[in-house]
Amino acid sequence: MTMPPMTSVFAIALGLLLGAEAFNPISSHIEPVRNSLISLSSDLPSIMLCRPTTSLHMCICINCVRVTNCSAYYFVEEQHAQPHINKNPTWEPRNGSPTIQVHIRPNADKKAEMELEKMWNEHESQTRQAEAAAAGEGRVDTPLVGDKQYDLSGITSYEYDVVECEDFVEERGAWVKNMPEEIRLANPNFVPT
Repeated sequence: MTMPPMTSVFAIALGLLLGAEAFNPISSHIEPVRNSLISLSSDLPSIMLCRPTTSLHMCICINCVRVTNCSAYYFVEEQHAQPHINKNPTWEPRNGSPTIQVHIRPNADKKAEMELEKMWNEHESQTRQAEAAAAGEGRVDTPLVGDKQYDLSGITSYEYDVVECEDFVEERGAWVKNMPEEIRLANPNFVPT
């Protein structure tokens, strides 16, 4: 099975979740992950800027000095419905950066599996009840509907990870040092990934 390009996955996910008006990135914001290194930047002349790539489940923002004021990270926080480090970020990464991967995962849901099994186990008795009800009402050639309804819906999770950024400046543990108070109180040992 081949995966669709990240551009289409990202666009589809954002379109479904947010609608077109909420976030409309230009195509240069979305590109394949690649390894690269920028040695010196004009806005930070004495610091080496890395554009690291990561594996699944790793957002580079947690180790970036800019995480406390970055509008791109604010967007990621919004998508995860998590408290914000900064409710009004004023810094924005340069045009075409960062690269945000959207991972869409249907989760195995035991509840839906059990409901499906229950539905098949009760199929004969529900069919008999529906046939008897239809015959009692004199209905002929109408769809038979049982009394029970089954919830077969599963759960799909969406993970947003910044995996590359031209403006990344490493500061190990930057997010942990500036963790939103709501998260610190709820789970003081929380380790972001």
